[in-house]
Amino acid sequence: MTEVYFDTAATAPLLPVVQDALTASFHVYGNPSSLHRKGVEAEALLKAARQAVLKVLGTSRGQIIFTGGGTEANNLAIFGTVRQHRNRGRHLVTTQIEHPSVAKAFEALAADGWSVTTVAPNADGTISAERVLDAVTDDTVLVSVMHVNNETGALLPVVEIGQALAKRPKVLFHVDGIQAFGKVPKPLQTLPVDLYTLSAHKVGALKGVGALYVREGVRIAPLLHGGGQEQGLRSGTENVLGIHALAVAAEALAGRVDEHWQHVTRLHDHFVERLAQVPRCRLHLPASKSPYIVHASFPGLKGEVLVHALEADGVYVSTGSACSTRGGHAKASPVLTAMGLPAEEVTGSLRFSFGPWHTMDDLDRVVSVLTDKVRWLIDLER
Repeated sequence: MTEVYFDTAATAPLLPVVQDALTASFHVYGNPSSLHRKGVEAEALLKAARQAVLKVLGTSRGQIIFTGGGTEANNLAIFGTVRQHRNRGRHLVTTQIEHPSVAKAFEALAADGWSVTTVAPNADGTISAERVLDAVTDDTVLVSVMHVNNETGALLPVVEIGQALAKRPKVLFHVDGIQAFGKVPKPLQTLPVDLYTLSAHKVGALKGVGALYVREGVRIAPLLHGGGQEQGLRSGTENVLGIHALAVAAEALAGRVDEHWQHVTRLHDHFVERLAQVPRCRLHLPASKSPYIVHASFPGLKGEVLVHALEADGVYVSTGSACSTRGGHAKASPVLTAMGLPAEEVTGSLRFSFGPWHTMDDLDRVVSVLTDKVRWLIDLER
């Protein structure tokens, strides 16, 4: 049975070049804070990794702070800002379609007395730059929006928002770029942003590594206190090999982001055309979106049931954010609910997310299996 993995928005398979680089680097076991040669070897990998990440981001200036994952990077950006700049005001702006690592952070701040404005999405899942900017007041300290929505693929107007906020230097601008890094070509080349987050395992590196870009001159407070690693913003001995894996993945992507975008766009368009022919399929296509994610609903069917039915034939997809679909925290998607989708579309939703290695044959196999499973489940209802 040929397996097709269409859940790269949850995590990407480890790139072969990353596997090879890790095996070749097992001898680098020193602590990068040590002064001897073993420490210097480890520090050299960290230094190279910072440059590799900056290159993919499309900038040569600013700090790269390595963290224990994308969630920590988002929390460092948000809590680090409010702790450092609480004297500027007590108001924050975000949206209703953020990843839980951002949404839950703002919920915690609201419970702590901060005033938080959460901007509602348009019906197609996009966000209006005008609404975000209209929410900013003289008391606003931070605006935080994602670059690409992890469920619908909606591409948010971060450049427009950033350009407007650049005229308000008291307000810091944070962008969760976890679904954009290595996919959206050189995001910081035209984006005026103060803080930008990314995650290693979304681009074929290891889990447990993230990074926060901090623009030159921007100050935030650390969340972790200790030895002062990562420019004093993230104490704790760095995960050198995990960070090196991120650098290798970044270097592999650096010169091919545009090429991959064009290839995945062709896959996306073909997939959407075929998917529209599947019984009961209702596509949710934002007006502005990343081609790496396609979202659809099958009213009357359960997304979870479809996931397992597809899995039985070697096709792997998801119902939405992998961070909010398990255990006691599982609930109806706040993103789809905020979009105003009917309950039967929310519960019957699937997310398909691509990698640049996928082919047209992969897409056709997914559509074929999905069509069979949907028809089978419809027949069971009768």
